[in-house]
Amino acid sequence: MKAPNLHLNLLHASERQSSSPVRLRVMLPVFAAFACVGCLVWWGVLAGQLVLVKAQSASLQQDLAAKKAEHGGVLRQMAAERETQSEIDQLAMYAHGRRTYGNLFRRFAVAVPEGVQVLALEIPEPPVQNLLPPGAKPGPKVKPLLGPTNTVEGVALRILGRTVKETPVESLMKALEGPAFTNVLVIAKGVPADQASPRIRSFQQDTAPNDSGLRLLTFDIEYRCAERRFEK
Repeated sequence: MKAPNLHLNLLHASERQSSSPVRLRVMLPVFAAFACVGCLVWWGVLAGQLVLVKAQSASLQQDLAAKKAEHGGVLRQMAAERETQSEIDQLAMYAHGRRTYGNLFRRFAVAVPEGVQVLALEIPEPPVQNLLPPGAKPGPKVKPLLGPTNTVEGVALRILGRTVKETPVESLMKALEGPAFTNVLVIAKGVPADQASPRIRSFQQDTAPNDSGLRLLTFDIEYRCAERRFEK
């Protein structure tokens, strides 16, 4: 007859141990040490990246400082180029608006009939150009414009003379309406008096007789010429 196995628990509660081969009180310090090492490595990587970024930033600032002077020079050159181009454009406008009247006077000499004595042919000087910027007052510090703001300038031809009667003057005016003067003189009839061309400024008897004792008729006629246009 076999006797049953007896199991005796002779340990106190305080003497009992966990069945795990590694105790928690050993692992916690190990995990904490690994965490600290990880944090130190991460901080080291961040510190290295920060130093690298600061070095790159300093290098970029040096490049910007070096190129700032060059950039200012480029801007000054661009401003000078724009101003020079503006002057060239303005000169081109003046050249385009230039009018010559040599052919007009040559053809006029042929058109003058007998019985008309021309005393003067006048193309009045153009008005003084206003080169002040809009709204500016004259002063030493005000920089004038390169050219006037208006692009159209009127031109007129005044004919002063004497005649024995009206017929030769009418013949002269009819000749000036011919194709030889089409591109130079403006003929505008049936319009307000201040816009008419030709415009008879005066047609009256001369106050002083000529050498033969005759009192001639004096006339003053104004024609509008083709405008000067300051355009490209």
